[in-house]
Amino acid sequence: MNNPQDSLLIPPPLTRRKFIRTTAQAAAAVSVVTLAPYVARGRVLGANDRIGVGFVGVGGRGRSHLATVQKLIESGENLHIVAVCDAYGYRREQAAELTGARIHKRHAELLADAEVDAVCIATPDRLHVSQALDAIRAGKDVYCEKPMGHWSQFELSKKFCQETSSLQRIVQIGNQANSSPEWKKVGDLIRQGAVGRVQHVEAGYYRNGDFGERMPIPDPEAKPGPDLDWEAFLGDAPKVPFTLERFFSWRRYWDYAGGPSTDLFPHLLTPFVNMLGLKFPSLAVASGGIFKYDNYDREVPDTFSVCLDYPERLTVNMVCTLSNDCPTAPVIRGDEGAIVLGTDWASGVDRYTLVSKKGERQEFKGGQTDTTRAHWQDFLRCIRTREKPVSDVAFGFHVQTALCMATLAFRKRKVATFDFKREKILL
Repeated sequence: MNNPQDSLLIPPPLTRRKFIRTTAQAAAAVSVVTLAPYVARGRVLGANDRIGVGFVGVGGRGRSHLATVQKLIESGENLHIVAVCDAYGYRREQAAELTGARIHKRHAELLADAEVDAVCIATPDRLHVSQALDAIRAGKDVYCEKPMGHWSQFELSKKFCQETSSLQRIVQIGNQANSSPEWKKVGDLIRQGAVGRVQHVEAGYYRNGDFGERMPIPDPEAKPGPDLDWEAFLGDAPKVPFTLERFFSWRRYWDYAGGPSTDLFPHLLTPFVNMLGLKFPSLAVASGGIFKYDNYDREVPDTFSVCLDYPERLTVNMVCTLSNDCPTAPVIRGDEGAIVLGTDWASGVDRYTLVSKKGERQEFKGGQTDTTRAHWQDFLRCIRTREKPVSDVAFGFHVQTALCMATLAFRKRKVATFDFKREKILL
């Protein structure tokens, strides 16, 4: 989720007239790169070397990451923004004007840039894994936005996990709740046995509006061409004709996104998988549908619920509706007590209450943290030390598997189970 303060470092949008004028200049500055075969070894960084960062995808979330990195640079972090890439020229120009970075039209060109040591990938879901695979094969370390991949890409996500290990790259998945000190304190209570053995978790995500999927269209006259790369946007998705809605409001469509399951539920599931040491679910069932926003070509549900069973003998229930923002408190239930949480999912836990089985209550004050900034700091530290980041690719794969199972169960109207021996989802 975005930190509202991130927008403070983003300048007002370029006017369309200025964009058209500067596009020709930028195009002349971008050389056509013929890539040599990817190499598995990147530049070896010393403790005092400056880290060069490239950004693949500089839309809403990508701009937020740009702002975070700029703040880190201003605070003294030894890194710099080398290059930016996006399928939409308007965004590339904005990002380059803000940062002074080089412009690349395709991510392969950016990966061939020798000054890029680490890559931030914040493109539509369907492109995450394929672009991240290309990056690690090119010897880059990767910050990959959540979800780790598209709901249909379980096998590709597994390949990404395996190759990250074999190539010894540093990968941080954007499950930034793992960088929250407040969630760590809740986890410490659980590990100390405060609620006994956890058997049940429930959490919800509620919005009054479909703004997450009905994303703005900045140029109603946009069409494929030199400054809108429809082919790059599609990736391995079905080859369908261009529409403004698919390009700019891609979260509406199954081809590129998964609705609440993969857009919102990573925020809910991440802290519980981390605190409870969970890996793959054994079973997933899901329900929901388009119950409110049926007046346009939306495909993904606006109401969604999932039940995940884990072999550790516990259930995680997650619910979402976009028609009402009246919240319910997340609860962790064990056989000796429960923890009731107050959280906005973005920046930590405001407060939490420990309730013993006898009804005794202990109140704890939480706090707010810029978890995206903390997540980047952990990533940058691990680039230098080669230690495992807090949301490494294996952790991301466990969360991704649960979300794949939930989405497939919903779409197929079946129970999804997991074959642990073969690491396969079964329906």
